[in-house]
Amino acid sequence: MAYFNHAFNKTFIADSTLATAGTATSALTAGQVALVDGADWESVIIPGAANVGPLVTPGSFAYIVQGSFYTKDTIGNNPGHGGYKESVKSKGINPRYISRLWKTNCATASQATASLSLASDCAPCGKTQFMRIDVKGSPALRFLNHNAYAIADSANVCCIDGQEYIDPAVVVGAMAEMVLGDPLIKPFVAEKDLNGVATSSLTTGGEGYAVTAANAAASATSGSSTGSGFAINILTIAASPFAIATFSVANAGSGYAAGDVVSVAGGTVDKLATITVDTVSAGGVVVSVKTAGITTSAVYTIAQAQGKGASGNYTASTDPNGTSKVSATVSFVGAYVDTVFGNCSFDTRDHYNAEPVQIEVSLLDETGNPCNDCGVASNTPGSMQQTQGEEVLRELIMSERYRQSPYNQGNRDSARIREIEMSDELLAAVDRTATYRAYYVQHSVPRFNNPTGVFDNDQYQYKIYVKCSDAAAQTAVEKLMEGLAAFAKANGNNVPLETNAYW
Repeated sequence: MAYFNHAFNKTFIADSTLATAGTATSALTAGQVALVDGADWESVIIPGAANVGPLVTPGSFAYIVQGSFYTKDTIGNNPGHGGYKESVKSKGINPRYISRLWKTNCATASQATASLSLASDCAPCGKTQFMRIDVKGSPALRFLNHNAYAIADSANVCCIDGQEYIDPAVVVGAMAEMVLGDPLIKPFVAEKDLNGVATSSLTTGGEGYAVTAANAAASATSGSSTGSGFAINILTIAASPFAIATFSVANAGSGYAAGDVVSVAGGTVDKLATITVDTVSAGGVVVSVKTAGITTSAVYTIAQAQGKGASGNYTASTDPNGTSKVSATVSFVGAYVDTVFGNCSFDTRDHYNAEPVQIEVSLLDETGNPCNDCGVASNTPGSMQQTQGEEVLRELIMSERYRQSPYNQGNRDSARIREIEMSDELLAAVDRTATYRAYYVQHSVPRFNNPTGVFDNDQYQYKIYVKCSDAAAQTAVEKLMEGLAAFAKANGNNVPLETNAYW
């Protein structure tokens, strides 16, 4: 008779970890996880600052045990027939057969971005510019059954008599407005709000600075927790100690917030000048003007770049390739919101996004071919958070089904039956909007089916999920993992705890 290898998953949701010894598994509260000695079914010491362990009885198995989320968890769910409280347990873990211990990181979601830049001589009068934007990924395929694209142009932008080039800010604004108005593109793409520095003020002048020379690099700034890229031109300095007196914005950067205080590089190390961000921009069009070797920039909305904004409109240049060179960059962001099901209607077969929408932008010539000699396009893919609460909940339900705990779905009475069968308590145990860090324990159980040796192995993988926002619980679970690593090492199996791994 043939036997095949089996692989099993089991899921735990940890709110805290028991770090003291001698607690019975029946005393564990919901979400409380402990490392348990198979000899007496009591928790063991977890390694920490004040103790060393674990003290699992030599020759015994260790168990990962969690207090049940069910308030009336009894075998058969019928106390009248002698049911008893049951904790959630792993299989017995033989330290010699632990093959891997690892944890994932807490990567957060990021949106896909795309941008298109035009130089001062990229839009000659009498020539139409074309921009193509593509929308790809599972959101587009699910919504449209195909990837989508749209082509926008600058045909409605005109020159005045004697003008040779069109201001690139007006061109990118016109194309962006057209493409974002396309009914197939609009649900997936939006203008990126750069949050660049709009207005700022000198807080302290610092010491040891010099005026920015023509064609020299601008002075970078640092110190914001979220923003980057803000740089200034030093226009004038005071007499010794050469403090900054006046400045202009060379690069507005992105990701800033009002009230940010940044330091200016280039001065005396311990006496750097500081600048306070007073207001930030709304919009995704960056206009840069280079005059006499000095570049200044500002951020506008797509409407403002075309002179259609309610206020703060950009004044287009009629000679963008003249004494002052004008360039412009427009930025887009992937923006798609999917249907979210509430607990009452939740079904494990409900769709949830596991992939962000992807967008790509490119510049085309009048024949429809990619234009490589003018304009620069860039695209950055988006990413999902490492482990979504939606995924954790489905894995928890599957793990409970291994214990033959039912989860009703698919009929009109499902919500009522789930309440009776306590499945709603599983829904309450997981925050579906949160990101979780996963800790994994993988081990094999040799199955001896004849006196001469091992025929095959069953493999078990235990997943302990902790909210990324719960630092205390993460620290506690890591101690539990260290306890398992120490348990394995004491039995001749040196298995390290891998960090920031992906599964």
